[in-house]
Amino acid sequence: MKKLFFILTNIFAFSLFIKQAQAFDCAKITTLPSIELSTSYGTLKYDFSKNTQQITHIASQYGIAEKGLFASGLATVNVSWEIAVNTIGKIYDNYDICIVPTSLKVFIGFSNPTIYVSNEIAKDSCEYNVVLRHEQTHQQINKAALDYFLPMFQNALKEISKTIRPEHVSVLTDIDNGTTRLTQRYNSKLAPLIEVFKEELLAEQGKLDNHKNYNFEQNICKKDDET
Repeated sequence: MKKLFFILTNIFAFSLFIKQAQAFDCAKITTLPSIELSTSYGTLKYDFSKNTQQITHIASQYGIAEKGLFASGLATVNVSWEIAVNTIGKIYDNYDICIVPTSLKVFIGFSNPTIYVSNEIAKDSCEYNVVLRHEQTHQQINKAALDYFLPMFQNALKEISKTIRPEHVSVLTDIDNGTTRLTQRYNSKLAPLIEVFKEELLAEQGKLDNHKNYNFEQNICKKDDET
């Protein structure tokens, strides 16, 4: 059976060689793949074990810089995404082989959402509660932004699929490589949209992290002390 497979492969390869000028154009195939988009908010974790300096270090790794009271707290999340392309190989009369995408399974979501509150703040104090609520609001913004963008990602994937045509391969044994190349093409089209999402996510977070809101939240405990 293995010997027969290699004989057939050689026949296909030889046929492709002698008919190269008449090769079938795989781009003529217009069948679009089905799209399954899944997501996750991740499992929110709380970390109360670190001091303010350690939290500030983590913030710098994420490119985040909270100021004043809120250097004592931090909300982090990772944007995760992955594309799996299912394909089928179609062989035409002149032994041209087209690798056609039949379905896309795409994941876009969050992983490892974490809230940090400094262990230097007395638990259940006014300052502790304000910092905790501030960081919880950040995670709520993450969730709302993802919900808002998911339909846009769905539509974008449909448009991307219209621009990516089936892959031509010379022999049956190259089907896996053809599928890999197709997957890379989908990845390269989606990657810029993921970066836009990250930028918009930071912009939304910036609406919470501004001097006006900082001053308002910092004054909450001052008002409590005065009463």
